[in-house]
Amino acid sequence: MVLPVFIRMTSRGGNMKIIAAHKNTDFDALASLVAAKKLHPDASILLPAKVSPNVKQYLAIYRDQFPYINENQISSEGIEKLILVDTYDPVRASNKFQEVPPASITVYDHHPESFDLPYPGETAAVGATITILLERIQTSEIILTDWERTLFALGLYTDTGSFTHEHTTSRDVRALLFLFKQGIALDVVNRFSDTSFSEEQKALLLQLLQQGEVHDVDGVSIMIGTFSADAFIDRLNLIVEKWLDLAEADACIAVTEMKNTIFVTARSEHPRVDVSKALAAIDGGGHPQAAAATIKDEGQAEVTAKLHAHLSEAVTPALVAKQMMSQPVKTVTPDTSTEEVRAEIRRYGHSGFPVQINGKLVGMISRRDVDKALHHGLGHAPVKGHMNEHVITCEANTTSEEVQKRMITHDIGRLPVLANNELIGIISRSDLLQLLHDKHYETKKKEKRNLTDNMTHALPADHFDLLKTIGHIADQKGVQAYLIGGIVRDLLLKRENEDMDIVIEGDGIAFADTAADQLDGELYTHNDFKTAKIILNNGQHVDVASARAEYYDAPAALPNVRFSNLREDLYRRDFTFNAMAIQLNEDAFGTLIDPFGGEKDLQEGQIRVLHNLSFIEDPTRILRAIRFELKFSYTLAADTERFAELAPSAISRLSADRIKAELLRLFSEVTAARTFKRLDALTLLGAFIPFAEWSRQTREMISILEDDQSLPENLYTFSRILPLFAFNGKLQHLTRFALTRAEKQLLNTFERLQTLDDTAFTSLGTLHENVHDVEETSLVIFEIYMKVFHQKKSTAIKRYRDKRRRMPSLLSGEDLRKLHMVPGPQYKRFLLQAENLWMDDSLKNRDEALQWLRNRNGGESDK
Repeated sequence: MVLPVFIRMTSRGGNMKIIAAHKNTDFDALASLVAAKKLHPDASILLPAKVSPNVKQYLAIYRDQFPYINENQISSEGIEKLILVDTYDPVRASNKFQEVPPASITVYDHHPESFDLPYPGETAAVGATITILLERIQTSEIILTDWERTLFALGLYTDTGSFTHEHTTSRDVRALLFLFKQGIALDVVNRFSDTSFSEEQKALLLQLLQQGEVHDVDGVSIMIGTFSADAFIDRLNLIVEKWLDLAEADACIAVTEMKNTIFVTARSEHPRVDVSKALAAIDGGGHPQAAAATIKDEGQAEVTAKLHAHLSEAVTPALVAKQMMSQPVKTVTPDTSTEEVRAEIRRYGHSGFPVQINGKLVGMISRRDVDKALHHGLGHAPVKGHMNEHVITCEANTTSEEVQKRMITHDIGRLPVLANNELIGIISRSDLLQLLHDKHYETKKKEKRNLTDNMTHALPADHFDLLKTIGHIADQKGVQAYLIGGIVRDLLLKRENEDMDIVIEGDGIAFADTAADQLDGELYTHNDFKTAKIILNNGQHVDVASARAEYYDAPAALPNVRFSNLREDLYRRDFTFNAMAIQLNEDAFGTLIDPFGGEKDLQEGQIRVLHNLSFIEDPTRILRAIRFELKFSYTLAADTERFAELAPSAISRLSADRIKAELLRLFSEVTAARTFKRLDALTLLGAFIPFAEWSRQTREMISILEDDQSLPENLYTFSRILPLFAFNGKLQHLTRFALTRAEKQLLNTFERLQTLDDTAFTSLGTLHENVHDVEETSLVIFEIYMKVFHQKKSTAIKRYRDKRRRMPSLLSGEDLRKLHMVPGPQYKRFLLQAENLWMDDSLKNRDEALQWLRNRNGGESDK
């Protein structure tokens, strides 16, 4: 059904509800107008007189598909509700909205300027406003027609640059997928998003290319071009995008004068250039990569001069090599053998090493160089015969752009950083990849987070003062001191933690010796590991260690330790959020050191290992991951979960003692039932505990065990493992975990109890006959097992246990001797028989037991 072009409205009509977008409406704005109408069916779409050329062509065909009003049909009064889409400013939609009170305005927008405004609706950093509205349409289960879905897709494609613009998000992709699943007309999308130019548009593009003026601002190039025309030339945004594609510049700004109006259009393809900040000086707006402004009361030269004056505000300072580099640098000497270098590469995962002699950089030896030398049987030869003597380097203040250019141009994986011809750091290929793909990399490198306020509020005053003192002592000793470990994580989470683990880049024991003297504490050292403990007079402990790296000779083996720098000390830890540190030196006190993105993972509740082989090197980290996952409701990152699932072969090399020790720590914070369920879901239960079986019965038995407070501590872990074998007939495989005498006794007894047949449960006396020698703990566990396996027998065992605890002293060996009975096995038999009879209520006390004994013996005892 064809709808009328206009909805009749008097200019004096009150209680109007209007949906409006910005002037010069593009496809995202048009799509958002129609989508907002689906959500607010009682409101009217205001179609502006001025729309973009492509939208104008579209409306020539589709204008009658939706109801709308024109600006001359509304008044500046009587607007009950104004719904703005793809803009937050009422005046950008119409001057008639200038007096609309904020309380009457609802906004759907994706421009950054709108994010902090108090309007209802929704604003979000997505690629297109239509994405926000589509999400609400999906939630409301609103039916869309074919042409509506296609229009919404046009809005998505055009505002995200076919999903290539920097501000595009996964939400935009999901919105398109929603439309695709229901069907869109791609030929229509292609037709109206076409970028072919007219002759006038081509002439404008050519002049911008030929006459554009390049300005270098802190290492990036911004081109500004001007153009004047008597007639209006449309599609400026597409022309400037093409100009940016063709020009050798990082950003382009066109200042065009047409019909006494200045149109400024800007585009950027460099992450450091935010053109919306440049145009803010002329009241423009938009995104960091795309912005625009329209000016009527100033001349072209005046506008251009303002832009020149504010270009520096659009460019964030360059990231430089000294901010990207790792330090100190591992080096080798020219006389180091190729075989030794290969061992170092394997231990530390580096792709190569600088070669130094007497502090001077003389070459680089790469993994490829080492592999070639070894292939030719030259493992014994010194690296000076295989190293590259022509070393590409950079200075401390070399910009990240130049660093990237040098590494790509020369195809090198490690770029040494020099200051006064001395090697001060190195930039690896992984740093370059982070620069290219991690949006937060530059921010993390430039803006050091300071946690002094967190420390002041979370730590007791004496602890905070102690850390300040440690930093002061580190300055005296000329070393770098850091607070590390779980306390850093907990400071960010605002959780209590008073551990004092200090890492020193340098000699940790020498530092601890000085610190103990100044703090009047007692020092205990472990020279083999370069660690020390200081015990203060108030009983507080301070653990001090030298920064060190670890390498593993085999999967699941204990690590070998070498001394290193802070980054490598953090890199040996389990997860990113445990690989953070806080500097304590006075000039940087409180600075968060987070080289692996731990804070971000903490905020997102992600558990992420530091490298792909983390679980292979130490599979017990999987159990630690489960502890964090279950205790704090965190989630294993997708890659981390995949690495865990690939670790069974390494897990099989773990000793039972290490597994039990880790489980004991885990069970102190997370139930065994939840632990084993998660291990089973990861298909790793059988890897850690071979032949274990997770089932409903197993879960029930473990849950009941965990509620029982009577079990002794020495059987805490083993008793929770036992149910994994109790129902599958494979108890013999539990022997591997029965390491103590008590555990072995429990296992043997439980195996024996499982062999009891129905006759053993005929009466309490019969049961006593069979289990009188079984200690209480085994009976408790067997009762719980039977509670899951055979309720009636479990009840019998409970009754038996309760009555056995009340059993009086019935007979003794002395009683039998007085009846002139010859000592021997019969003594034990008579005593047990008396107990059996008491359990069956056939004997009630010692007197009855003595009478029964006399009757059995055929006479009375001597007086």
